Amino acid sequence: MAKANTPSDLGSLLASVLQQKDWQRRLRLHQVFLFWEEVVGSEIARHAQPHVIKGDVLWLSVTDSIWMQQLQFERHHLLELLNARLGGGEEGPRLADLKFQLDSSPRRRQKGSPKKAVVHEIDHEQFAQFSASLNSIEDQEVKESMKRLWLSMHSRTQGAERAGE
Repeated sequence: MAKANTPSDLGSLLASVLQQKDWQRRLRLHQVFLFWEEVVGSEIARHAQPHVIKGDVLWLSVTDSIWMQQLQFERHHLLELLNARLGGGEEGPRLADLKFQLDSSPRRRQKGSPKKAVVHEIDHEQFAQFSASLNSIEDQEVKESMKRLWLSMHSRTQGAERAGE
């Protein structure tokens, strides 16, 4: 045993800490982030991605509730596939369960299905009248902000009127 004041080999110290904290197993468990698509296939990977591992539970971010329900039915099969890929048998790292959460953030939208911008025609006469009513405002920045607000509101009103037609 080394004396308390004697420097230890960094490699053996790190190995000791990894073993004490069970970080080696946790690191191996997180490999699921690397091979996710390979194991589950591109179709599932397009709609569900690993988000976080809490304990032995893998949380998946899923694009919509339909896929969440489908994956719930396939949960046990997916767990088997993932645990087989993690290896190690009963002694090695294993996922105990899969949990799901909806993630509809823009970064999760599928390629090839971007939201299309809706363009509405502007009534230039109404816009000119509105712009003229802003002449009493001295601050140019405020004037421009008011114009942008009017254009935004006009666009939404036009869209709502057309939807009701």
